[in-house]
Amino acid sequence: MKEIKIALVGQPNVGKSHLINSISGATLHVGNFSGVTVEKKEVEFERNGYNLKLIDLPGTYSLHPYTPEEKVTKDFLLNEEYDLILNVIDSNQIEKNLIFSFQVADLNKPMVIAFNMYDEYSRGGGEIDTDKFFKLINIMAQNVSAKEKFGLEELFNKVIKTYEGKNTPRVYYSEIIEEEIENVKEKIKEVKFDKRFTAIRLLEEDEDIYKLVHEKPWYIDLVSQLQESKKVIRNEYDNDDVKEIFFEERLALSKGIVTQIAKKAKKETLSEKIDKILIHPILGLPIFLFVMWAIFQLTFDVGAIPANYIGAGFSAFGEWVGGLLPNGLVKESLVNGVIPAVGAVVMFLPNILILFLGINLLEQTGYMARAAYVMDGVLKKFGLQGRAFIPLVSGFGCSVPAYMAARTLKNPKDRLITMLVIGFMSCGARLPIYILLVSAFFAPAIQGDVMFAIYIGGALTGLIVAKILRVVLFKGEPEPFVMELPKYRFPRLKAILFDLWVKTKMFLKKAGTFIAISAFTIWFLSSFPRENIVKEYSVKIEQVKSVDKKAALEEEMNQKILENSYIAHIGKAIEPIFRPLDLGWREDVSLLAGLAAKETVVSTMAVLYGAGNADETSKSLIEKIRNAMPFTAAVAMIIIVMFYSPCVAAMSTFYAEVPQMVWKIFYTIYPNVFAYIAAFIAVSLIKIFS
Repeated sequence: MKEIKIALVGQPNVGKSHLINSISGATLHVGNFSGVTVEKKEVEFERNGYNLKLIDLPGTYSLHPYTPEEKVTKDFLLNEEYDLILNVIDSNQIEKNLIFSFQVADLNKPMVIAFNMYDEYSRGGGEIDTDKFFKLINIMAQNVSAKEKFGLEELFNKVIKTYEGKNTPRVYYSEIIEEEIENVKEKIKEVKFDKRFTAIRLLEEDEDIYKLVHEKPWYIDLVSQLQESKKVIRNEYDNDDVKEIFFEERLALSKGIVTQIAKKAKKETLSEKIDKILIHPILGLPIFLFVMWAIFQLTFDVGAIPANYIGAGFSAFGEWVGGLLPNGLVKESLVNGVIPAVGAVVMFLPNILILFLGINLLEQTGYMARAAYVMDGVLKKFGLQGRAFIPLVSGFGCSVPAYMAARTLKNPKDRLITMLVIGFMSCGARLPIYILLVSAFFAPAIQGDVMFAIYIGGALTGLIVAKILRVVLFKGEPEPFVMELPKYRFPRLKAILFDLWVKTKMFLKKAGTFIAISAFTIWFLSSFPRENIVKEYSVKIEQVKSVDKKAALEEEMNQKILENSYIAHIGKAIEPIFRPLDLGWREDVSLLAGLAAKETVVSTMAVLYGAGNADETSKSLIEKIRNAMPFTAAVAMIIIVMFYSPCVAAMSTFYAEVPQMVWKIFYTIYPNVFAYIAAFIAVSLIKIFS
């Protein structure tokens, strides 16, 4: 039985895998492409006396590859043996998909196109005239739906017919470009690819094709003609980037063909109507900023309601535990150390969940992809591209998945720049610190605005740093931004609740283990050595009969123990470094603890400020901090928390994702130096203008 080997290609998310799964009687083989870890799917089935073998190539936007997957597709199409190309297109995105189709058509190989998801397109009143499409560019096409399993038999009949007729595409560009293609083509002698394809790729400055012809004896004649042809094209189109000129040519060709073959839906879809507003070139950015501002307002205002109840609950729980246990170190460590410290963190759980809920809703409704599209123009000005928006926004939740999300940026420079500034996006663990300090030093009426300013200020600073990194260390342009805009969908309540439950469970697990252990460690270091001080004050306390005087002496004793404790010695040893920022040793120690996990900053301050005896932990701690810290110190601490190194888990993830030692060292040092300098400048300005 004769075999037809078919290369299955298409842009990501066009339904290639779904189409494979819909073929009746097919045998699926899964492995890896040679030399790489990219998954390789092969499907075999029989039709009309032929054994059809489909090789599912990774989804790709262009034959100018940016990702390992795209390179696999290009290498296969250029270097492997196959009989025919089957190009799958999303019927709802014909214009955009055809740009890639025309690149593939330049190979001059037999080709068939499947307009997939036609069921969705036709439901809105749309039609695609495949016969007219064939007449225009000599490529057989079929309307199909992998989901509904219609049109597939007709598609493979056309595959066989194309194979038997050795039918090849007929795609032509504008007169000027065609003339220069012919001029370059005349200078190409023997070559493994079609000469026209080779000429086009040389004009588009394809490095793989350049390497192929560079050693040829006729290369000298070719290169002078090539330079002349590119000069003509650049002058004609007033654009120095020939690759971009070819992109515009294919886009124009795509638009022209779609106008002739596709009848669009009579009615404008709901997604299109909404997009007219949300991704409007002028209104899009202000709308996005308003949405983010509203999320932060809700995070602060709504989250504050249950926070006090949680704080009061932990205070009552501490008293209950204290009533059960006999006096001693165990009781003291739990009642004055662990319980209030953990409570000081858990009370911010509502705020964190509201922030996560807001981001989750943006993702599920499809707005996050629009925000990336809106932000692409802004990010490009700072040396980033639109796709960087996803890991950057993920950084507002947690830096660990944000660093992993940066894998979508396959250009090494773009990925590294993005990862180096993710830390400027304040993760959810920093939120309790901001809330504590903002509540203590800013009027209630402006607390939400201050929180918004902190988050936006951190993000803008990150973008400025990204621009500096691009100009100084990573010269070059960011890769082009390509991203699917999914249809708007109602968020799934089950998925949202499950996501919030997972985050709650992780947070409480962290609070119940790591933070509890940290709180106990901080309490121990802040409570010892104490023997001599306790002996001295025990005598004084016994001699006093007044309850108030006894309480005053106990408070004085606890303060003296703290000031002579192990942790006080550590804090005072590093205090000279932070003295220019008006920070005391308690704040210094808290910030150091935050390098392990940002959640421990608040719990450490709760222990060091002795907030464990308060009726309501939050109000007691806020009051103590307000009385002990100057405003400049609060600003300095907020700025340091905004910019200094993230937690150990996040840093470990960065080290795992970035193999180069030089960037690991740079990443370890520069955020902390930057945070210190930024805090010093802020404190100095406040002092000058106050």
